[in-house]
Amino acid sequence: MAVEIKATYKKGDVDREIVVLYDFGANLEEAKAKFGESVVYDNYVRSGKITLQAAMRRYAAAGLDEKQIADKIAAITLGVAAERVVDPIAATLSKFASLPPEAQAELLNKLKAMKK
Repeated sequence: MAVEIKATYKKGDVDREIVVLYDFGANLEEAKAKFGESVVYDNYVRSGKITLQAAMRRYAAAGLDEKQIADKIAAITLGVAAERVVDPIAATLSKFASLPPEAQAELLNKLKAMKK
């Protein structure tokens, strides 16, 4: 089964988007027949490592220690959305930085009005 793959390339004045179709097979059995069981498994592990490393970084950024991170990672099932650690203050500051000056001023006024 052909899947659309997109990539962007930016260097200097060159800004391109490339789109190709690639046949991965329609399911696991077709993928194993097309590429071999070892290739399919190795790519699954490689993708899983990237997913777990991203989760580890999120947990470390949230201040969890190594044991807490290991416990959280052990509970992850690849393919199922993992728990996200969100720092509401960091998220607000990030959003604030992306706002135009007028919106920043409006938000500051609203926050000041909420102060007890």
